[in-house]
Amino acid sequence: MTLTNLYYHATPCVVGFISRFKVLPANTPPLFPDIFGTGFLVDDCGTVVTNRHVVEVFDQVPRHPERKESPVAAIIFFFSEDRLACQMAAIEPQGSTTLGQFVSSGDWFGQAVPDVAFVQLKVRETPFLKLATADFYVDAGMEIATIGYPLGTAPLTALGKLNQVCPFIRRGIVSSVLPFPTQHPHGFTIDIMQQGGSSGSPIFSVATSEVVGMMFGGVIEPRVAQSESVSLTYTLNTNISLAEPAHVIQEALAAYKRAYPPVVSDFPTLAELRAAHPKPSITQDLTWDVWPVNP
Repeated sequence: MTLTNLYYHATPCVVGFISRFKVLPANTPPLFPDIFGTGFLVDDCGTVVTNRHVVEVFDQVPRHPERKESPVAAIIFFFSEDRLACQMAAIEPQGSTTLGQFVSSGDWFGQAVPDVAFVQLKVRETPFLKLATADFYVDAGMEIATIGYPLGTAPLTALGKLNQVCPFIRRGIVSSVLPFPTQHPHGFTIDIMQQGGSSGSPIFSVATSEVVGMMFGGVIEPRVAQSESVSLTYTLNTNISLAEPAHVIQEALAAYKRAYPPVVSDFPTLAELRAAHPKPSITQDLTWDVWPVNP
């Protein structure tokens, strides 16, 4: 599968987590909802895997002053077969769970507790991505790609307007395997920069199109700016980014489903949600709900 085909095949399985509400000056509608993380569907029941630190943001997102609905939504983009149209779905989460503890049978060189969480969306019969399961599914030097939302909303509105929708695909290689190339790695690094919003992005093997891991962080370079009277310490992102391996995600998913068997029969199917908003005969602008804020 080419990277172009991978992008069109995988994008309907990649979600961006957004804040549905935002406080702005009067008469200033947002260009696009704030995107604060990425995730991806891992089954046909609407289960999304992402990072624990992404889910922890859910409780920090501002709520509507009157309505009691979730302030968070997951946006997914779908392309028409002729690729002449793009449809966006915004789906409310039913709930979320984070991986709270982790036990290894031997020495463990990855995260003490892998940065993994699951979000149940209010939808069923969803497409999903396949997690790699073969031995040695990831190795140093193999070509990989990610799909997600690096820098959140900023690249979508870089021209002072909504100049783009849909996630970004980026390409690189596996830089190293933790603790060394092994049958089931404890983690691995890639040479694609981790940036705010890209947390939770799936990492694909270019050769097989399977998900071999998920981005969760990066190695930071400390710097010091020195003058005669002042010393300032700051940090820079690097191209060494950290990933949770697919088999860890798979084991966490199995444990999650044992603890919380999915009950989704009351949810609409994804096809039903999409059919409720058919392609219009003419292009439509995005519109936003606006409510007064007490001074």
